[in-house]
Amino acid sequence: MTITLLKQQLEQGKKTSVQLVEEALHVHEKELDKNAMGVISPYALLVAKERDEERKKGIIRGPLHGIPIVIKDNIMYRDGTPTTANSYALHDFIPPFNATIVNDLIDAGAIILGKANLSEWAYFMSYDNMPSGFGSMYGQVKHPFDEKVDPYGSSTGSAVAVKLGIVSAAIGTETNGSLMAPAYQCQIISYKPTFGLVSKHGIIPISPTQDTAGPMANTVLDCALLMNVINHIDPHDSTTLKHEHRLFDLDQMKKPIHPSTIGFMMIKGHTYSEDEQSIMMSAKRRCHALGHMTIDIELEKAQLHNDPTLLVEFKYALNAFFQQVQGSTQVKSLQDVIQFNQKHERRCLTYGQSILIASENTSGDLNDPEYLKTRQSLLHEAQLLESIMKEQGLLALAAPVWLGFAPIYGNPSICIPEGVYQGQPKAMVFVGKIDDDEMLLRFAHHYEQIQKEDHATLNP
Repeated sequence: MTITLLKQQLEQGKKTSVQLVEEALHVHEKELDKNAMGVISPYALLVAKERDEERKKGIIRGPLHGIPIVIKDNIMYRDGTPTTANSYALHDFIPPFNATIVNDLIDAGAIILGKANLSEWAYFMSYDNMPSGFGSMYGQVKHPFDEKVDPYGSSTGSAVAVKLGIVSAAIGTETNGSLMAPAYQCQIISYKPTFGLVSKHGIIPISPTQDTAGPMANTVLDCALLMNVINHIDPHDSTTLKHEHRLFDLDQMKKPIHPSTIGFMMIKGHTYSEDEQSIMMSAKRRCHALGHMTIDIELEKAQLHNDPTLLVEFKYALNAFFQQVQGSTQVKSLQDVIQFNQKHERRCLTYGQSILIASENTSGDLNDPEYLKTRQSLLHEAQLLESIMKEQGLLALAAPVWLGFAPIYGNPSICIPEGVYQGQPKAMVFVGKIDDDEMLLRFAHHYEQIQKEDHATLNP
């Protein structure tokens, strides 16, 4: 189901928001073993009734009026339930205010069904074989259609909730691939915006230089619609002040794009499987059918090593966050989290906390000369994709895997599922230029449409 179809059902009187919430809860209860949701909001049905009453009076708050969605459980929503990052250390953390994007969603009329499960501390807790989607608060998220497949993290529950049909759309977050990876594995669409387009205020942090929220949905248009809701300047987040924020013209997205060039990234020394080669050939053919040229771009490596900077940033950002919400939880620092986990070792340290300890052992100082030098060197490497696109006049870069450059440098990216091959989910990931989000979404929408035509031809 898509947001567009739900809106039509509501506008035509075929469904009420109360019914949509009840149906979402029914699917959630039927799929409890998948553990996609951490907590259901006690206000969900009450808000649905309010939205139905407003609709009867002709009051439509915005493009999400009366539509249930879920948010990742590291995004603060003041509904009386905890926001935990799937960590038992935060079992008592009742948010004192809403995250900026939560207020955006509410202003647009959305019903927040609840908080989706995730990998503990957004998969930034332990190097010791900690599974994706696992945490000490709510346990393990399972893959939506094949439990032998790793669901990947950290926005695991958000992706699973969409794929299961609990909701038509969700909000996840990404620092280092946590929107792209679970969308890839769960075969849904997810969009990571240019860093700074979406406010981080009220989101439990890892990195002030990489964290962003983004939409997860069943269509590119739904992702674009959600981006229009959460894409705003926020005085509480200075990174949003550096970008031009504008509504994406959803009708314009459907119009043809002037022919351009898409670069397909080939990793030096990496042997692509037959399935991956087939997927790339199909992707190139679709690009050609849309009027674009394609070229191959060889990269020396797919990933960058950014742990040294993330460890420093996590300590700094998390301690600052706890100062901001002081009094709302017994935890006041990263050191407190580590000590709490040690005190509740049986529940909290199944896979250890080596990342938390490594972070605590850093300076946690973003003005530290060593950190600044490492960060500058990392940015120099990470700008590679942006430089290639600008120098060669590319609309986007493409690969059948997600790469480490985009989240570090802040490039927008989108994951479009390609199907399951020999039991393994596959997808194409497209990366765009900084602040070229609308064009990337437009291209992805057209790609998605021609992909659907292909599937209809193969499966009449």
